[in-house]
Order: sequence, then structure tokens, then C-alpha cells
Amino acid sequence: MCGFVGVLQPASSGPVAESTLRALLPYIRHRGPDQEGVYVDGPFGVAAARLVIRGGPEGDQPLVLGDGEEVVVFNGELLDTDPRENDTRRLSAGSGDAAVLTGNMGAAAHYKRAEGDLVLWSDPLGIKPLFVTYVDGAFWFTSELKPLLAAMPALRTLSYAGVPELLHYQRPRRRMPFEGIDPVRGVTILSTVFGDLVDLAVDVPLPEEPLEGDPVEAVREAVASSAQRAANVDGPVSLFLSGGLDSSAVAAFCGRDDVLCLTGRFDAPDGSLDESEDASAVAAMHGLPHEVVDLRDEDLIHDLPDVIRALEIPMMGPGSLALWRMALRAKEHGKVVLTGTGGDELFGGYARTALALGRAGPWTKGYEGLRAKIESGGANPEARLRAAFSRFDDLQPVLSDAFLRDLPAPDPIPLAEDESLLDALLREEREGTLRGLLHVEDRVTSAHGLEGRPVLSLGDVPAVACGLPAAWLIGPDGEGKRALREALRGHIPEHVRTNPRKRGFPTPFARAAR
Repeated sequence: MCGFVGVLQPASSGPVAESTLRALLPYIRHRGPDQEGVYVDGPFGVAAARLVIRGGPEGDQPLVLGDGEEVVVFNGELLDTDPRENDTRRLSAGSGDAAVLTGNMGAAAHYKRAEGDLVLWSDPLGIKPLFVTYVDGAFWFTSELKPLLAAMPALRTLSYAGVPELLHYQRPRRRMPFEGIDPVRGVTILSTVFGDLVDLAVDVPLPEEPLEGDPVEAVREAVASSAQRAANVDGPVSLFLSGGLDSSAVAAFCGRDDVLCLTGRFDAPDGSLDESEDASAVAAMHGLPHEVVDLRDEDLIHDLPDVIRALEIPMMGPGSLALWRMALRAKEHGKVVLTGTGGDELFGGYARTALALGRAGPWTKGYEGLRAKIESGGANPEARLRAAFSRFDDLQPVLSDAFLRDLPAPDPIPLAEDESLLDALLREEREGTLRGLLHVEDRVTSAHGLEGRPVLSLGDVPAVACGLPAAWLIGPDGEGKRALREALRGHIPEHVRTNPRKRGFPTPFARAAR
């Protein structure tokens, strides 16, 4: 986990000033507190900060090859390489090859002086951030929004296409809420060879080939492989263990007996928000050390300003406040924390997915209000899709009439031609919900100089999940994550495996606010 911010501008604009980039280092230093550097050469410049997980000075950034003929910066980890290999050098050899980052996590920039090209690329799920914008003819790229918003206040202008998405879905689906700033998804190539910047963007989707063979065994193998790769660190590793299916899978398959399991608890023992008993049972089954991080309502209010600054945009739910406190404890232990982020989104784990399909049952108990909201859309698939994801009703009472009057409707969530409602629901979870959760996880962990590794979003897990038969995702009684649940049979306590309660550090923000 590292950070970088850089610029490529037309030759007519003159050389990039080193002082400009050095002034932006404080805004990315939290992402890489171990080493930082700046490189400028004519129309190109980049500042980078590095968190050292593996390797020594040979991995310092920016990585300059030859006599400045090539410059590479990288934010993330290539978990499928030998720990002794240098990730940034491997990326320079496969510049722009999105397959290098498929199954890994990261975003990279590679400048080639002779060609005048800048190649940017990121992993398909957007686990590590990369944003771009044009300002006064120059092309800027960055791991976080902070440097751009600090250096160029004009970029703080709200996007009246992006803000509705944020208000309705509480995470950007297609657009950022700031005018002119866009996320990189796939590969973007910028060239100055003709004097002007030419943008050639290539989207890189997740593979969605149907699985061959036993789906349960395929899921088990993919999760085990991803967990072991993510835990392959020379040094201490933590795990955010909620006692739910996803983080329990990481505990079961990580292959280490020294991973420190951390469970956040905003309640008295055995209270309604206490998940520690199930988490403790999972940790004990695998001989893992386990700690309960007791949290207070006062902590939520105390941490709120810091969390808002870390997230950069107001999104998702209050769970980020619980993660903030747990990250403090994980930082005391080491530099890497494992999570189960991605399981619900990839394997169909949300009640809203089952309810939108009309599959209410014992696994959707407690979501009667959401069921009524979805049913109000009738049989229209797109209406049910919108109703399942929109949370605008929660925010509308606190928005002024004038603001609502000027606010355009968000872009619709259409079904593609011949796309089933189930496929559309899972696509929206991957491209919307999961990206939002990964945004939160990255910002909260990086604010503490931690690298978060979302195990169920890495390795072959996404491809395997996308290839599962529909019957192995959501059952007729509303049971989600059927393949993952079956893959964990015998690997986690049975009462945890079959518990329909949604878990994941429930955070009582409304109680704290009152």
C-alpha cells in the first residue's frame, strides 16, 4: 500500500516544477510513511510515498529505470509473485497489461520518455484507488483526491451528475461527486507524441466464464488460495473477524496460526450488538489469537471528523467508524490486516438480492420494510432493481427543499439486453456496493499506515464467483452465499456457518448521536 500523485502536460506548458509536487507529499504521506520521493523530467513529474511490506531500498519509489527513460509508481501488492520479487519492476515489464493486476490489488503509472507516453492501469475491482483529471491542459493522476482538491480548489465543484448517485446509492456508481475527476478502471494511455495529450481508455471487465466441475470445491480452493497468498507476509498480520461467514472463511484458510483476530464490539457482553462469541469460536477452532476491541458510543463522535477526512466523500454507512478504531489496534500489531470484504457482493449475500428476486423466507427475516419497498415496484425488473439499492428515503428528510428542487434524478440502473434480474443485481453489487466498501476500507486502513487486503476480492475468487450457477448463489428461501456456505462446512463451527443473521461490526451511530 503506497500513494502517488503526478502530472503529464504538453511541452508548450514548460517543465513541471519539483516544488509543485513536493508541496503535495503531505497529502499522501499517510499512505506510505516509510519512504518518499519526487521525480521530474520536462513535462512529467510524480511524487510517491511507500509503505514497505516486503523488499528493501530496491523497491523505493518512484522507480527510475535507465537514465530516466522510464519511471514507474505502484500502489498495491502483486500477491501472486515470489515475495523476493520487486512488484514495481515486474509492472514495468508488463506495462499496461491489465492481466498483471487481475487477481491482485493495485494501481500503477508508467512513464516512457522516448514515446512520450503515460500508461495508467488498475485492478478490475478498483481495490486500490486511481483518479485522473485535466486542469489547464495538464493531465493529473493520483491515489487519492486530497492532493488535487488541496492544490486546485476549483475541482471541489460538485458534479450534478455524480451527487445524485451518491445521495441515492450512498456510493459512486459511475461518476465521482466532483466535476472533472474520474476513476481509472482498466487501462488509460496518455501520449504527448503529437504535442497534445491523447487519451486512449480501455475497460477491463472481470472474467465471467461458467465454471466447470464441482462449484463448491472450486469456491473452497479459490478462497483458500487467496487467503494464504494474502497472509504470506514476513511479519505480523491481523484479521478483522466479525464472526460472519466471509471473515470466518479467511480465518479458516489463511494457513497461519499467529494471525491476530480482532472483533469490534459496541455493547456489553452478550448484548444485541455483540458478535464476539461467534468470532471467538471461529478463532478457537483454528488456534488463532483473538482480541475483542471494546468500543464506546463516545468513540464514534470523537472519531467522526477524522473518518470524514479520511473517506474524502460522504458515503456508505457508519461501519467505517468501527473500522477506524479496529485499525488503531491492528496498527499496533503490524502493517497488514486481512478482511472478508467482497463475499456478500460476489456470492449474493444480501437480503435485498433475494427480496428483489421474490425469494423471501427465513433468511430474509427482519427486512420486511425493504421487502414492501421492493414489492411496490411491481413486476418491473428495473423498478425492483432501483428499489433494492436506493437509500434516498433515509436522506430526503434532512435535505432542503431548494436543494431537492435543483437536484436531477440519478441515472437509471438498466438491465442489459438478455440480462437476467439476478445478473443485474450482482453486477450492481460488484460495480457499486463493492467499490464503495473497498473505498472505505482502503481509506480507513491507509489513514493508519496499514495495508488492507480484502481476501474475497483477490485471487481467483471473483472469477469463480462470477462463474457460479445461479442455484449456488441464492436459494428459494432467501439463503444467500450458498456455495461459500457449503464450502465452509467442517471448516468453521456449524452454528456460525448456518446463522442467518447479517454480521459485520454493527455500529450504533443513531444511538451515539442521540
